[in-house]
Amino acid sequence: MSFALLLNGTRHEIEIIRRRPHLLLRIDGRDYTVQDPGPAGDGELALTIDGRHVTALRAAGDGVQDIRCDGRTHIVQLADDGGGAGTDGGLSELRAPMPGAVIEIHAAPGQRVARGDPLLTIESMKLQTVLSAPRDGTVAEIAVAQDETFGKDQILARLTPEDESDA
Repeated sequence: MSFALLLNGTRHEIEIIRRRPHLLLRIDGRDYTVQDPGPAGDGELALTIDGRHVTALRAAGDGVQDIRCDGRTHIVQLADDGGGAGTDGGLSELRAPMPGAVIEIHAAPGQRVARGDPLLTIESMKLQTVLSAPRDGTVAEIAVAQDETFGKDQILARLTPEDESDA
């Protein structure tokens, strides 16, 4: 499974090579082994990355994760790849960037949202991520329920663009 993240605005290609016995990630062509010794506390992550112990604080907001590590704050978000080549002006589909579970639903069908408004909070690989509206519009469908698990690329929500929702 592969996806792209933006770290402080710089795109990085991530591929999950294996999950067991430890997570093996290929990031921009280089392999990293990540061991998770368990939760360190509320919002705190404790990991071992290639033998180096790392503790970080995480806070979610507006489609991004703020990670505080080694005295610096980093902004991490999923890269917006557009989700497809079509420019049909129809529904926008919000798809799962990776397998996970729905933690919280922030919007309901018929609700108007602005670009960046939170739609869902998901958990994947023990990290919670807020998925936000990719553009202004009206929620046409929330295709998952709270606590439901989902697969990569599964449709999680659909939006009707602002101009079509007014008609």
